This record gives sequence, structure tokens and C-alpha cells, in this order.
Amino acid sequence: MIWYLVTAAHAYTVSEHLRGDWGAALRKPMVVMPYELLTRMPVLPQGSYIFSDLERLDAMPRKVLGKLWNGLQANGCRMLNHPERSLRRLELLDALHADGSNRFRAFRADTPGEPWRYPVFLRQEKEHSGARSPLLHDLQSVREAMLQLVLAGHALADLLVVEMCDTSDPDGIYRKYSAFRIGDHIVPRHVLFSRKWMLKDMDLLEPTHRAETRDYCQNNPHETELRRLFTRAQIDYGRIDYALDRDGRIQVWEINTNPQIMRAPQAYPEGVRHFHQAFAERYLEAMRSIDSGGEESTDAGWPCLAQALVA
Repeated sequence: MIWYLVTAAHAYTVSEHLRGDWGAALRKPMVVMPYELLTRMPVLPQGSYIFSDLERLDAMPRKVLGKLWNGLQANGCRMLNHPERSLRRLELLDALHADGSNRFRAFRADTPGEPWRYPVFLRQEKEHSGARSPLLHDLQSVREAMLQLVLAGHALADLLVVEMCDTSDPDGIYRKYSAFRIGDHIVPRHVLFSRKWMLKDMDLLEPTHRAETRDYCQNNPHETELRRLFTRAQIDYGRIDYALDRDGRIQVWEINTNPQIMRAPQAYPEGVRHFHQAFAERYLEAMRSIDSGGEESTDAGWPCLAQALVA
């Protein structure tokens, strides 16, 4: 069994895939378990455990879950993503800039002074909604954007100021690469193309882009470097989003520990549906490789969960 632990409000990322045709083969061996229901489980059986959505968890829940993770591992379960050791977004960006991997930096919005280089943009630290501001070119613009977000209900301490890193090619096209790590497997997901610097969805789909996506997914050209980056982040399951700078160096935007796996097949244009189906097959193969077996229900698993959570 594979137990996928997630915040209840964001369980759709995997549940949607399991409901669709491409995820049908995972419905029996995979259980989606919201963190909020963990205390209702009398025991946790043997199996493989994926701790996801870590960027949305505060320090105290991560500390409690860290004890649970350690206990399950000691009991022989296969564990992915330690709740305390895995680097979250700002920790990862700090580490990658410090070791020379990333050219750009990020700062919490309540950082004193003006340590960043313009242009910058604002985003939420714990969410995956992308930029929450346009590109900002001076301190007054940053202050005004922060004010608008605070008035809209965002806490200043939950916002990041991120330096812009221009990864467009000579034709002004941006690419966002994405790949999953699932245990020992690096599985390319897609390449998105756009003339917009903030790229959440593909808005360019010429034949050359389809060919480039096919080559990326088939050849996995960045596998070695991506494996190093996931290991640096101490993340065993998740999706890395990145681009290549003009020197061909990987620039990491984030690693999402609870990524959207797939939408229903009909949600994808027919001309590229085969790319997504191929990914679904590779995802299934990788998930099967981390399934350590175990009974679907047992009294011989981890002792009383309630005791574990308060130990």
C-alpha cells in the first residue's frame, strides 16, 4: 500500500488523477489520507508513506509529523519526504543561490531594508499560485503592491520578494520545464512555452514546441542534475519547476511536494494527449516501484497513532 498524506483542502491534486481513466490502476494500492484525519486512525499499517504538501505546514505540525515519520521508518515502512528535513520553498532558494546554482534570490517581504535587485515580484511563500504582482522596478512599487496584498488579507510574513531571472530565448519565448521525482525515478512531465514571463499554462503550441516536448520527455536530458537538486532539497517525491538561463544552467523556481498529477484525459488537447498518456504510464511504473506492499488493514502496523502523536 502507498499512503499519500496531504492537507485535506489540497487532496484534489492526487484524487483527481485516481478518479480518471489514467489513474485507475492506482486506486487499489494507493490511499489518500488527509493529515487532519490521522488522529482517527487506530493504527498505521505497513506500507510506503509519502508526506506531501510540506510547504503548507507550520513548524509545530511538521515537528509532530517528524516524530511519526521516524517511528514508521523504524518499523520498516518506506518513507518519502521527511516533514522537518525536506527544504521548503525559501529554504531551497536560499540554498541554491548560496551554492551558485540559482542566479536569483528571494526574501520574506518583512525583511528589513532593500537587499534585492530589481526587477522583483511578489508571491506567496506557501502556495503555488505564481506571481501575485507584476514586475516591480522600485521600492515605491514594492510597497504599494505589498499594501494591496495585505489589504486583501495576506500576512506580510507569508509573502516573498523574488528577483526576476530572465530565461527567455533570443525570440522572447520562455520555457518552464517540470519533472517528478518518485523515489529513485526522475520522470519528465512537460515543457510549457509562452511569451509571458510568469508561466503557469502553455499558450504556445507550434509543431516545433511539440517536437521539443517530445524530445524532453523521451530523453530526460537533465536527469543527473535534477537528481542532485532533489537530493539537495531532501525531497523524495515532488515536482521540480525550472528553466534554463542563457548559459544553459538550470534555474529552479520551486519543488512542489503536492503537485497536480494529471487532469482527466479529455482536458488535454487531442494533439498533445499522447504526451500526457505517456507520462501517466511512467508515473504508474514509478509509483509501483515505491509500493513496499503490506496488508490493506492490519493490527500489526505502527502502534496506536494517538500515542505516537503525543509521545
